Amino acid sequence: MYHKIIKRSLYNMRDSYLIYILACAFAIGVFGILISLGDNPSVRVSLRSWNSFISDITVIMSGIFAFCAFIYMAYVGGFFIKQQRNEFRTFEKLGMQRWVIVAISFIQTTIVQAFAWIIGLTTTLIFQKFMGMALFYLMRLRFNFIMHISWNDVFLLTKIFFFSTLALSVINAIKTFLILHRKTVKREIKTRWWLRIPAGLFGLLLLFSAQICTVSLFYDMHTISYSSKPGVEIFFVMLADIFGTYLVYFGFLPTILNTLQRIHSVSYSGINMFSFKYLKERLFQNISILWFVTELSALALMLLTFCYFGYQAVHRNYNSIYPFELAADKSTVGVIKQELKNSKAHIKGEYQTNVKVNLVSYYKKDNQDYIRQPMTFMSYSDYMSLPKRMRKWNSKINSREFLKIDYNGSIFENRHFKEHDIQVKNSPVIATVKTGSSFPYGSSMHFGPMMVVPDKYYQKMPAEVEDTFYGWDFKRGDRLSTKQLEKLDNFRDAYYMKVDFKKTLDQSTIEVLKKAPDRGESIYTQAGFLRQGSIKKNFTQAGGFYLFIVSLFSIALLIALGSVLTLRILLRDDYQSRQLRTLQKIGVEESEVKRIVRRENTLTFLIPLIFALAQSIVAIAMSNTGRHISKNIILIYAGYVVLYGLFGLVSFKVSWHGIKHKFSL
Repeated sequence: MYHKIIKRSLYNMRDSYLIYILACAFAIGVFGILISLGDNPSVRVSLRSWNSFISDITVIMSGIFAFCAFIYMAYVGGFFIKQQRNEFRTFEKLGMQRWVIVAISFIQTTIVQAFAWIIGLTTTLIFQKFMGMALFYLMRLRFNFIMHISWNDVFLLTKIFFFSTLALSVINAIKTFLILHRKTVKREIKTRWWLRIPAGLFGLLLLFSAQICTVSLFYDMHTISYSSKPGVEIFFVMLADIFGTYLVYFGFLPTILNTLQRIHSVSYSGINMFSFKYLKERLFQNISILWFVTELSALALMLLTFCYFGYQAVHRNYNSIYPFELAADKSTVGVIKQELKNSKAHIKGEYQTNVKVNLVSYYKKDNQDYIRQPMTFMSYSDYMSLPKRMRKWNSKINSREFLKIDYNGSIFENRHFKEHDIQVKNSPVIATVKTGSSFPYGSSMHFGPMMVVPDKYYQKMPAEVEDTFYGWDFKRGDRLSTKQLEKLDNFRDAYYMKVDFKKTLDQSTIEVLKKAPDRGESIYTQAGFLRQGSIKKNFTQAGGFYLFIVSLFSIALLIALGSVLTLRILLRDDYQSRQLRTLQKIGVEESEVKRIVRRENTLTFLIPLIFALAQSIVAIAMSNTGRHISKNIILIYAGYVVLYGLFGLVSFKVSWHGIKHKFSL
């Protein structure tokens, strides 16, 4: 008899269980793929220098993913126990022992988890090669990915299956026992408007203060290594967003719906006078779910945005260090040209620029100190003759303005500001300069900041040292062999500059040395050449691996959020089912009932999406301090909206199919 009860319960909620099992199976499949990547032989062979890094990252990511998946399974699995609340109580009234009912709940959960793990592990076996080849494609690796799951992985997955299933079954069994233990139904406490509205206003205040604190956080982020202020700001922003959103839902959503209910043109539709009331009660019951999904959606969007900004910052810093595939100065250009000729490299573009080195003194805002050092100067005409990619991230200047290019370690967009009073040896003081972070020929070719100055200023300025920089672009790389690179390593340091600082800048001098001095504090080294071959390869591989991991987590989170809302729509209790059946009995047409279900589905999915987008877009707009939002960010958000909308469409189709089948409409 007991197996018939379990079979009937699983059959009656088959649509809901199917969605839950598929969502869990996807999470298990992704977890299995992450676990197997760490010790896959093809990964170890193709990424010898990445072995320990890939293994460590996959272990960390799989652990985080497993924890989040378990929380999801435990949270959503409780929906089904709550759905069977009246059924379990009926069994007890009919004389079934309490421990038997608890055992039925335990066995149901075990069966569902077993199905999820079977499908999930099958997904791992089927899609492991596809996901591995996708990873290799993103990392630009021309290597065949081999399907492989070690016995250690099999043992680990088996152990996790046993303990996670046992834990989830015990959790649901405890929930069933608590339902049976509570003989009386907890009376719902209705909160009055005079408490909801102040709570909603306080929630708005929290959200506004969180956005203000976000602006401060963006300015203070560079101090995170030595100051506790950014950490405190991050903690406050998280708490304010979480509790502020919930209070806004708690305070304003019921108030707005109650107000709309009193407007007959809104709440009544044809002969159906109960449709709006039904929708309102459903949204009231799901306030906590809507808030939960809103916060996770906002977190997902902010995570994608942060990762995008981080990747852009890394990409920008990389281009500022290696804008050319090969760069040199006049000390090494002859040797390098000869080696390029010997390697038969196909040169796509060749550039050269005259530069001057002079002594400067200025006040640095970052460390609040006066700096005296050599600085490389370039004329405006030479700067503008270089490819546009060299000045993409710098402030725009005209032929009469000055540009100071300095190192920037921020992960966010540069805020171009103006600096004042830069003293130059034997030249007029530069009163105002714009700032940038993209170095022509690469930041590693410079021993400090560099300056772009008007042509007349450059021509009149005396130089302590004069040099010429060269840069090359190639069709298929410079084709330099290992032996050639070993030869060029002897020219890595072109020369050394020993600065003798005096009381005044005009009395200070620079001495050029061919060999590194034994001692000295004010010693600056001029690089002889820069080559990006191996670094570019590692950079491309790191970017591909990063994109792979972020995509997996984003898709998994999106599926989890969509399934939570879908299950809340599908799992109606007896009272809500009676409401729909009553509408059917009083003569409401099928099209009207379908419209009720469609409205419920639309509002349930749309409200969290609007709140999440509003929070994320406001944070981005404020962090940009008035600058335009990147088109790539818009594309990321549009993609999220489209995928989220697909889940809403599937949810409506499944929900309507279940209602039509149950009521025989």
